[in-house]
Amino acid sequence: MQRYLKVIFGTLLLLAGAAQAQDQAIITIDEALDDDVLRLEVRIEFSMGEIKIERGNPRKAITGFIEYNEEMIRPEFTYEVRGRTGIFRLETKSRRGGLSFTRLHDFDGDNLPESELYFTTRVPIDIHFTCGLGSAELELGDLQISDLRLENGLGETILDFSTPNPVELRRLEVKNGLGELTARNLSNANTRRLRFDSGLGEATLDFGGEIRRDMEVTANIGLGSMQFRIPRDYNVELDAEDNFLSTINTPGLVQIRRGLYRSNDYDASKPTIFIRASVGLGSIELVRID
Repeated sequence: MQRYLKVIFGTLLLLAGAAQAQDQAIITIDEALDDDVLRLEVRIEFSMGEIKIERGNPRKAITGFIEYNEEMIRPEFTYEVRGRTGIFRLETKSRRGGLSFTRLHDFDGDNLPESELYFTTRVPIDIHFTCGLGSAELELGDLQISDLRLENGLGETILDFSTPNPVELRRLEVKNGLGELTARNLSNANTRRLRFDSGLGEATLDFGGEIRRDMEVTANIGLGSMQFRIPRDYNVELDAEDNFLSTINTPGLVQIRRGLYRSNDYDASKPTIFIRASVGLGSIELVRID
């Protein structure tokens, strides 16, 4: 009897999925890059679903698509040129009056929005990206990123500078709420400062890539955990403000004084990653990588 109930339930789910598929819609984005545009401003508020960002056609400011369920989501996007700046805005809103845990049962893998966006590699780009519930992948290799603010809510976000950033990244700020965030090849970001704030979530900061200068990292961890993955041939200095409820694991570093740790093979001729960390009830782990 239980087997038959499972079969019936599975059939009902398939029928529901087929009905929902009829409400699926696709918006195509194709914006040319005018010759007089010298930079882009990008602001994305992706409330839920899956989104991917990466390099695109140099002659196009942005291309891509948004696939969504018309009954559940109302996406809005604009692109305009002001002076020599192209401005792109994307926001996804629920048609059910906002997101709440009581409404999450309305959404499943078949009707969550999905988007892929491809940006020009020809001009510098300022990005302010917010992801609520779902997954996001920002593959920023070959793009000219001049400013990046990233906020991850309940979802899983991957940030990757797979190739060296050709312009200086003036500001790199990352906030992680309850979700899971992985940042890869941060040495390729070409920035002097990184600020990271984490609540209850888990974060991995990987400093692989090609470091060009010393980097200052400010990290604030509440109840979550953070792992720093740093190449062995980089100097590391960790200044941690902790308490008896927090955990700090620093293999390969020697303690200079209370709260201050430094590479046991510190070499002033090599680049240094300075980490200033404040840890509440969470944990920090430092791993040296080849």
